[in-house]
Amino acid sequence: MPHHAVTYHSLRPMGSRASLEIWPKHKAGVMLFYPGTMLSPVQYRPLLAALHEAGFGIAALHFTGHGRNSHWTGFTFDDLVRDGLAAEQWLRKRGHRAIAVCGHSQGGILAMAHAAASQKLVAAFPITGILPQSDRLMDLTIFRRWSSKKREFAATLRFLAHWLPRLPMPLQSYLSVRRIVAGARHIAYNRKQCRMSYPLAYLSSLLSASISEQMLCPLYFFSAVNDALFTPAGIRSTFEQLRAPQKKLVWLPGGGHLAAMNPALCRYIARHAAAACAGLGLPLHLEKTCRAQGGAGYGL
Repeated sequence: MPHHAVTYHSLRPMGSRASLEIWPKHKAGVMLFYPGTMLSPVQYRPLLAALHEAGFGIAALHFTGHGRNSHWTGFTFDDLVRDGLAAEQWLRKRGHRAIAVCGHSQGGILAMAHAAASQKLVAAFPITGILPQSDRLMDLTIFRRWSSKKREFAATLRFLAHWLPRLPMPLQSYLSVRRIVAGARHIAYNRKQCRMSYPLAYLSSLLSASISEQMLCPLYFFSAVNDALFTPAGIRSTFEQLRAPQKKLVWLPGGGHLAAMNPALCRYIARHAAAACAGLGLPLHLEKTCRAQGGAGYGL
């Protein structure tokens, strides 16, 4: 855990049912973090600790219906985007002016959505991601044989979700766990505060979502060279589509899709993020901290 005590804050005053986990860092800029599918900040302790040690204050999202919050609450993809925007508003009201965003997997998609919507971010650091409106989104799922018919598939899902919005969809019902864990190394598994499924209505909203290709801040895109879920070809295609004031693609040397949960690779990511933000004027505060010992799960 960080040297300073972690605190938790509700975003209800901002109109959101999410909450923030704060790892304070005196006079430092803040990294707002988006977890992956069904996960919470608990599964990202090594990455959050590495970013904290690199000089960032941390604000990690417990989304609506996720983590510490009630898992019985309904939500859509747009709700999760609004959670992040509400978190930025909450941070700015408390005097934080230098804010960057980072997210892993589905959290990377949400971080890009945030960077396309906010004009005040210092930078965005998605760790894998894809534009949800892309036909390649289907390539991530077990339904990839129908990639060319994403719109028809999404329409069918919307019809089913209208009648069965809360139908629970466990991760294995639409993603390959084998592809998620391929190449993973040194991952300690911990399901604390994980969701067990997503409501069908949420999956329908994800397949129907669309975000701008134009990022309003510098973009630093991370992905593992051996990610079997977000493949290198898909990442290159996504990166080429994205527009930003400046952008860079950083290949992680291994770790597969769960590279963001490998402590050594977390430090690699944190060093790159700190160097980029220092060059962009985000203040960092280096101090000796205790490295977090955390678990990991899996995420889209």
